[in-house]
Amino acid sequence: MALGLVSAVALALTISSPAAAVGPTTPAPTWELVDFGQRACIEANSPLFTYFWFSIEGEWSTPMQVGAEELPAGTSTLSYPPLPPGSSSGTSPLWLFALTLPALDYGEYRWYLTASDGVETQRVPIIIKAQERWGCSA
Repeated sequence: MALGLVSAVALALTISSPAAAVGPTTPAPTWELVDFGQRACIEANSPLFTYFWFSIEGEWSTPMQVGAEELPAGTSTLSYPPLPPGSSSGTSPLWLFALTLPALDYGEYRWYLTASDGVETQRVPIIIKAQERWGCSA
């Protein structure tokens, strides 16, 4: 009798567990923020205005907001309206993200360019190398 009761409870848990584990799913995004290799090599200890192009591959049905994360204190950015709903092959730039960097000490820095449709946020790295003079060598 005890074996029958344990079997019945185990069967009930097996039947109800998958339903309890399944919750609302978020559909996969239909767009991707393209990484163009956003990089700049700048003169150390000098503020600099620069910009980075961005593109999105795919389709988006809500306005796309572009921004940046983890920028150093003292950075100012230009504010742009969201990119309207649309689509793109991702092969050419759609818009740019402009910023003025404060004077940076020598070194390599990594921040992130972001795009968000209000549900999903994607990011790609921005790499800044502060060095003796402006310009990246191969």
